[in-house]
Amino acid sequence: MKFHQPVTHSTIYFILESNELNDIPVHVAFDDEDAAKAYLSRFNTFSDAQIVACHLNPGFYTDITRDCYFIQLNLQNDVYVISLANDLQRSELAMNGHYFFEDEQICIYVMAVSENEALKIARKIKEKAITNKEFTVASARI
Repeated sequence: MKFHQPVTHSTIYFILESNELNDIPVHVAFDDEDAAKAYLSRFNTFSDAQIVACHLNPGFYTDITRDCYFIQLNLQNDVYVISLANDLQRSELAMNGHYFFEDEQICIYVMAVSENEALKIARKIKEKAITNKEFTVASARI
């Protein structure tokens, strides 16, 4: 299920800096990118400061029974990599069964109850890509 929030399209701009004394990297926050840039320009005494933009109140996937997995399979169906991916962007990709090709692997994001289920889903996606001639020996060599 999707967690629905009112659409705000708001962004917060955090000014981050390394601060070993109090271990708090957020220095200040703005709701205007130009103001954040002006602050950074005015108070440029900390050279490692940076601006990080974050969306305010994003909708996100909330099914606590499934996790987001990132899986890389080679053409022979051997698992190359399988790992949990715990962030909003990759969860959204997993909800759509997003996949792409990298060298001789197909890289797939899936939502699943377990690692075994994730692997089964990924193998089905890979087989479909092979059937559709998206993933072949020739494409793996490109």
